[in-house]
Amino acid sequence: MKFPAVGYRYYSSGSLNLAGTRGDYWPSVASSSGNAYYLYFVSGSLNVTNGYGKQRGFSVRCVR
Repeated sequence: MKFPAVGYRYYSSGSLNLAGTRGDYWPSVASSSGNAYYLYFVSGSLNVTNGYGKQRGFSVRCVR
């Protein structure tokens, strides 16, 4: 399974940040109506976090 370090789109300016360094992805489960869990990796570390607004431009990958 491959998850490229595509970075993320900053919600207020639309700029692409940390491409090639960090990968941010939405899972299929929301934490609430306005927020969602997300996972990210940077420097060989994988993290799962709760509470980011859905307006953030993270990548979506279909995983089976």
